[in-house]
Amino acid sequence: MSLLMGKEMSHVDFGPLQGSITQEEYILFRDYVLRSCGIVIPPEKAYLFETRLAKLMLDTMSDSFSDFYQYVRKNTDPTIRQKIINAITTNETQWFRDDTPWRVLEETLLPRYVNELLSGRKPKIRIWSTAVSTGQEIYSTAMCVDNYLRKNRVMGVRLSDFEFFATDVSSRVLDMAQKGRYDRISISRGLSDDYREKYFAQSGAAWELDPRIREAVKFSHFNLQSGCDAFGLFDIIFCRYVLIYFSDELKKKIITELRHSLINSGVLFTGSYALYDLFRDDFDMKHYQNLTYYVKKVG
Repeated sequence: MSLLMGKEMSHVDFGPLQGSITQEEYILFRDYVLRSCGIVIPPEKAYLFETRLAKLMLDTMSDSFSDFYQYVRKNTDPTIRQKIINAITTNETQWFRDDTPWRVLEETLLPRYVNELLSGRKPKIRIWSTAVSTGQEIYSTAMCVDNYLRKNRVMGVRLSDFEFFATDVSSRVLDMAQKGRYDRISISRGLSDDYREKYFAQSGAAWELDPRIREAVKFSHFNLQSGCDAFGLFDIIFCRYVLIYFSDELKKKIITELRHSLINSGVLFTGSYALYDLFRDDFDMKHYQNLTYYVKKVG
């Protein structure tokens, strides 16, 4: 899930905002969104409240964003918080985005995992996509694993020996991801012809994912601000293009949570940017071409 460019908001100075939302209203909704899901909306993005919350405001018969905020505070509609989160989050995703994580998976990680599974040292390999959006990241991972096993004619290891788990704060995109159905534009973004022919079938205007891949993934609604102890330990965690949109305090909290959710020597993918100052105590930084990723230190 790609959200909005953010930074610490507590000491930000800003001038007059453009449009119908006032500075006071912007602050109210900025703080509400920050409390609700940790996303930081800087003043230059204040227009997003206008463009994305306007329909919700009209649906509640509110005459202004101040009135709408009072409606939200009264909690008359128990679903309003999730509706605001769904509206304010931007979901930019594609198949095999930046593709290097899956090269690392194929060339470095999967050979080791296959050996561990065959030797009985591991009963399962567990992979978590923390901000899955409409499903492309976790489905890319499952297809990559399946393709590797088939291409290398691996005997004794099956797709079911891997657990694929995916979460997102937006219930709207999770519903879309679980269906495994994509339109012409979505299917073309980053997906090779080879993968499309192997794993998708056209059904009218939609492309439907192979049920084996779709059913291999378990989805769950989850806010990264919450503790994730109940999910158990993972071999790989994808938390890509998410951390940079949170406050520094929340970044540190989430990194601590993710560290506790990784096995020793577990792998964390964060995107095509380096955040080593936040990781140096608990992770070793690795490089593959233009990708920086992190391996949890043993101990």
